[in-house]
Amino acid sequence: MKRESITYKYVQYKESDFLADSYFQEWVYQPSLDSEAFWQRVIDTIPQQKETIENARLYLKNLSFVNHTPTEEAVETSWQKHLVLIQALPESSVNVRILSRRVLFRVAAAVTGVLLVVGAWFMLNKGHGAQIVASTGFGEIKQVVLPDGSQVDLNANSKISYRNNWDKGGSREVWLEGEALFNVKHITNPAHTARQFLVHTRALTVTVLGTVFDIRQRRSKTEIVLESGKIKLSFVNGKQQDIIMTPGQIVSYSDRDERSFTDSTSPEKFSAWKNRRLILQDPKVSEILLYLEDNFGKKIVIEDRELSNRTVNGPILISTLDDALFVLSTILNTEVVKRDSSTIIMRTRSSR
Repeated sequence: MKRESITYKYVQYKESDFLADSYFQEWVYQPSLDSEAFWQRVIDTIPQQKETIENARLYLKNLSFVNHTPTEEAVETSWQKHLVLIQALPESSVNVRILSRRVLFRVAAAVTGVLLVVGAWFMLNKGHGAQIVASTGFGEIKQVVLPDGSQVDLNANSKISYRNNWDKGGSREVWLEGEALFNVKHITNPAHTARQFLVHTRALTVTVLGTVFDIRQRRSKTEIVLESGKIKLSFVNGKQQDIIMTPGQIVSYSDRDERSFTDSTSPEKFSAWKNRRLILQDPKVSEILLYLEDNFGKKIVIEDRELSNRTVNGPILISTLDDALFVLSTILNTEVVKRDSSTIIMRTRSSR
């Protein structure tokens, strides 16, 4: 299995997911040189999952079945009792096939084992709390309050998921798809200072104790802007060194190149979407159109390709897609033509 596929499959696994994974079960119960090497590579590739993997491994190792071997007399008594019950059934009610005692006991043992594993999985998953998902549609912005009081402003076409039992201790973890502005509540209780706040994206993990930062994960690019406090970035691919960010910095990471770039920016401008304004740093028209596509779910085509390379300065209102297109069409002297429900054409106005 390639490293990329390992990362993709296991990066967001919970303990219950590992318990249900056949490769993981084989490693725990029937370890081999190949399986040891494989799971060590998994841990090296996604070190943030090391604790979860170890907890699941120990859980399976400590999971045992109670062996009870009945006496021959007890087996015969039970067998005769069930034969009497089967023979008493009406012939038309069910077509009964008499199985040997050996087969029946094998089936019973297998069913018992499955029930025990399913029950163990249920109890473990129940202890982790329910999975909460908050999402936004195209053009929608939503504020979400997390279990610890932290606030998340969720941009359009975005989703976060998290567990609802943060009051039981441990790390506070959120998984993000899209873009969100996090205002993390600082932990003042000295006994809980180890409760890190973790935000997982496809490419990296942000670790923080209390701060304000914006994460934008779109297409094959992830951007993080720190407004206040301090955060640490850990990259899933294992090739990049961790980055400690300070306020006013922006880190851009490309999934394709697997490289990051650090620069300075204005956090207020980067997260202006919260107030339904679009302020990009010296953006090209093509970059603005991509942003609008991601947030409103429409394909926007500009016929004059030279216009797509022009730079636009100043804020663009994005309270609606029509507002944004009106401003752009005025600046570029174009007209907006809606080809169908999913495609918009920007065409240069004919001179009269």
